Amino acid sequence: MFRDFVSNATLLIASFSIMGMIFKNKPLQYSSPISTKLYWGLCFGFLGNILMMFSIQVSSTIIADLRHLAIVIAAAFGGFIPALIAAFLIALGRIILFGFSQTSLLPSISALLIGIFCGVISKVNINRTTKAFIMNLIGLFIISTIFIIRIDDFQILKNLLTLHFLISLLGGFIAYHFFVFVVDSNEAHIQVKQNLIKLKETEERFRLIAEYSSDMITMHNEKTEYIYISPAVEEIIHFEYPELLGEKMENFIHSDDIERTNEMFAKALCDGVAECTYRFRTKSGDYVWIESKLKSVHFQEDGSKKVIIVSRNITERKLTEEKLHEANELLNRLSYMDGLTGISNRRFFDETLKKEWSESLVLQAPLTLIMFDIDYFKKYNDTYGHLTGDFCLQSIAQAIKGLISEASGYTLCRYGGEEFALILPSTTTEGGMKMAHTIQRTVQSLKIPHISSEIANIVTLSIGLASMVPTSTSKPHLLIKEADTALYLSKTNGRNTISTNL
Repeated sequence: MFRDFVSNATLLIASFSIMGMIFKNKPLQYSSPISTKLYWGLCFGFLGNILMMFSIQVSSTIIADLRHLAIVIAAAFGGFIPALIAAFLIALGRIILFGFSQTSLLPSISALLIGIFCGVISKVNINRTTKAFIMNLIGLFIISTIFIIRIDDFQILKNLLTLHFLISLLGGFIAYHFFVFVVDSNEAHIQVKQNLIKLKETEERFRLIAEYSSDMITMHNEKTEYIYISPAVEEIIHFEYPELLGEKMENFIHSDDIERTNEMFAKALCDGVAECTYRFRTKSGDYVWIESKLKSVHFQEDGSKKVIIVSRNITERKLTEEKLHEANELLNRLSYMDGLTGISNRRFFDETLKKEWSESLVLQAPLTLIMFDIDYFKKYNDTYGHLTGDFCLQSIAQAIKGLISEASGYTLCRYGGEEFALILPSTTTEGGMKMAHTIQRTVQSLKIPHISSEIANIVTLSIGLASMVPTSTSKPHLLIKEADTALYLSKTNGRNTISTNL
């Protein structure tokens, strides 16, 4: 009897495998369509009848098998509908296979009761494993009741109930988990099939977009080698499609841009997206500017990552940007330049003095300012005219500019009218006086005639000098005030002189 029960359980489990293959595209779930539940209900009913055909003959009118497990599994996975269909077919099969009689009517009714009870339990909000166990116990209780009613021999009854409970519980446990595997396998099969369809559709869309896009679309492996190139490659970088396949991207990038593009490629692999601009060598050997957007894609089939790059030629835009940058630089320089003399203007003076003051404050270094203007310049203009006056200003500005080396850090500016200013960072009063005398001698050496001057027959300068170490409580305008006061002192002392704030 034990061997017969084991055979019955084996047949049950083997049938699940066959049913899973037949309905691999229609896994049984509570949410399955009615048609799917109907198919599975018919299959479970048919399975129950097969189990009856291989049942254990307890007596001439009593058989034992595991047909109730077909109803239990149907209810646990599909709910009320497949359970009731399976129960009805099993009940009908009991009468057809063994004839209509009182002995066959009672098992048929028990099958229907098991189907109804299991269907009701399937509605209860508990986990599926617990439901299946309770359904199995109810089925065993109903079947055991029939055995108790119909079997008079206590020893046979005891052996039958023991084996039936043991095989039903153990076989039910194995059958349940095997069917879980069948359902999960079917769902995985459907998911893989759907993913393949989506992948194919995605590939078709990608290829369609790539083929007709004016941008160059390429795909690279993790070594940056080209594995796909769109037709736009011929228009953008003048290569033909096969010429780049298998080549590494960096082989065509300008040496100054390789490090940056490699960093962006690594960033795309790590973070998913990146973008960069770089120079790419065309087939003719010339370089064009390329703007690229990178996105990494993970391929589950082999676990590899690929990088898709969408690129466009931005050479014209780059040239325009460079011209615009140059124009902005020129405008910026002009905004700080005095249009007449070609040296820095008052605006540049104000900003530079503020900056040098801050740096000198930090370093606690002396900052010197020399201010000077042309003696009797109004009379010069009245005598020689404004055009000659402009030329005089230009000559003096350029002569003094020639005294200043770029390394000195000195800044010469036209302060206003015929007045000039020279900022000397990290310079003491002594250094400033030395520079002031050099300026005075340089202007005198120009020997610009000035017959209207009251102190000489050539153009001369009055110079004022101030020097101080900035403090946290002082401001740059204090230095200007001191230098301006010294300049005024030079004028009151007869002009063509140098005065300091000391």
